Amino acid sequence: MLQTMIMTIVAIPLVLGMAAALGRSRLPAPAFALLLPLFAAVVSIGIEGMPAFPPVRAAHKFPYVLAAGGFVFALVAWRMRVVAPALAAIGAAIAIGLPAWWMGANILAGNSVKATTVAILAVLAIVGAFVAAARKAETPDGAHLLPQAIFATSLASALVAITGGYMGMAMFNGGLAALAGGYLLVSYVSHIRGNAQALALGGVGAFAFAWVAFMGLVATALLAPKASMAGLIAVGLTLPAAPLAAIVANRLTHFPAALRPLINGLIAAVPALAGILIAGLQFAG
Repeated sequence: MLQTMIMTIVAIPLVLGMAAALGRSRLPAPAFALLLPLFAAVVSIGIEGMPAFPPVRAAHKFPYVLAAGGFVFALVAWRMRVVAPALAAIGAAIAIGLPAWWMGANILAGNSVKATTVAILAVLAIVGAFVAAARKAETPDGAHLLPQAIFATSLASALVAITGGYMGMAMFNGGLAALAGGYLLVSYVSHIRGNAQALALGGVGAFAFAWVAFMGLVATALLAPKASMAGLIAVGLTLPAAPLAAIVANRLTHFPAALRPLINGLIAAVPALAGILIAGLQFAG
C-alpha cells in the first residue's frame, strides 16, 4: 500500500514533471501546453482510478476537465503566440467558472461558504491572468518565480485539503506538487549549469501550468468538506501575487546565482505559507 502511494503520488508525477521540463525547449508551444494538463490528468487517474463515463461524481469529472483543458490550451497556443490581457481575463473566468459549475453545481447551490470561496478564487484567477498577460516586458527574475509559485500553490493546497478532511484532493495536490518539483529539479540543474533562462516560463504553457495548480485549489474548495475558506483564499493569492513577489526578488540580486531560485521561491511562497498556517490554526481550534 505504501509503495503504491509513493509511486502514484511522488515517483510518477516527479518523472512526468522532469519530462515536461526536458520537453519545454524541444516541443512546439501547443504540445507543451497540452502536455501539462494531460500529465495532471494522469496523476488524478493514478490516484483515483479510471473515472466512470459518463462521469457522475465531481471526482469522476475532474480528470476530464484537466484533459479537456489541455486541448483548449493547445488550440490557443496554436492560434496565438501572445494573449491580450482582456482575453486572458475572459479566458480565466471561463476556465475556472465552467469546470467549477460542472463539477459542483449542487455543492455551490447548497453551500454559500463554498460558493463564496470559489467566487473569490475565480476573481483572483481573473486578476492574475490579466496582470500576467499585461506584463509584456517581464524581467528574467520575474519569470523565474512562476514555477516556484505553482509548486507552492499545489503543496499548500494538499496540506489545506488534509485539514479539510478530503485525502483524495490532498493526494492529488501532493502529486501536482511532485510534478512541479520534478519540473523545478531539471530546470534548477540547468540553471546552475549556466542557463539563465532555465526557470523562465512564459506563453500559453505558463497559463496551462498555472491553471492546473489553480484547478487543484478550486477542486479542494469544492470537495473538501471542512476546508478553511480563509486558508484557501490565502493560498489562491500565491499565483496572482507572483508579479509583486518578483519586484521584491529583483532587489535581491546580491545573492549567488545558485541561491536566487531558492530565495525567489521562498518569497513567492509567502501567501501559500500563510494559507497553511491559517488552515492549521483553524483545524487545531
